[in-house]
Amino acid sequence: MITTIQQRIGEIMFNKPSREIDRVFLHCSASDHKHHDKVSAIKKMHLDRGWSDIGYHYFITKAGKLQNGRPIEKTPAAQRGHNTGTVAICCHGLREDKFTKEQFDTLKKLCVAINNAYDGRVTFHGHKEVAAKACPVFDYKKVLKLDEFGRLGLSGVTAAKVKNKTGTEPDKLPDLELGDRGKSVAYLQRLLFIKDDGIFGPKTAEAVKDFKEAHDLFRSDKVESHVWKLLLDDKQRDHID
Repeated sequence: MITTIQQRIGEIMFNKPSREIDRVFLHCSASDHKHHDKVSAIKKMHLDRGWSDIGYHYFITKAGKLQNGRPIEKTPAAQRGHNTGTVAICCHGLREDKFTKEQFDTLKKLCVAINNAYDGRVTFHGHKEVAAKACPVFDYKKVLKLDEFGRLGLSGVTAAKVKNKTGTEPDKLPDLELGDRGKSVAYLQRLLFIKDDGIFGPKTAEAVKDFKEAHDLFRSDKVESHVWKLLLDDKQRDHID
């Protein structure tokens, strides 16, 4: 049986899906035409392209009305190559000066609701971060007060603890898993010889799973003291500090 977890911020309700979520992507509709200021219009555009449904989960009108798009239980079709494990949100608009306070107020509430449903373990990104596009054209990092990891800095958010301990004693290193961030994660990534951005995202999770499987351990993204020990015992990694 699937247990539905709901998070309400003001009048905004987010129902946590059963599929895993670690990132939220923000988009703009690339139109300021009033006839496009509704989810049904965007859905028609996407269906006309041969898609099975609208690509986004949520659409926010210029008046700040939140409209549902693709069912949240389904993977979006919004960031080619980066759809798995994500939620896709689109704000209607093309020119930066045409977006409204009402839109951003709704966006903030929705993002806080999503963030808190995951205890602060999701990150927020613009489509432009994974594609050669200007989408979204507004300054989403400023609107959501994002830090360098893509974490919300808005009031009312649940913040995941940043883990910064490093060293050579496995028992003193923190347990890590998908959604964690900080110097401890960057240290783990260096031990795995992958990009050390300090964000425990999908690529880090896959690297951990591969490492554990190669050492006859259960294939999961959880890093505990026995995994740290294996990483630190590998003589090929003696040069890493």
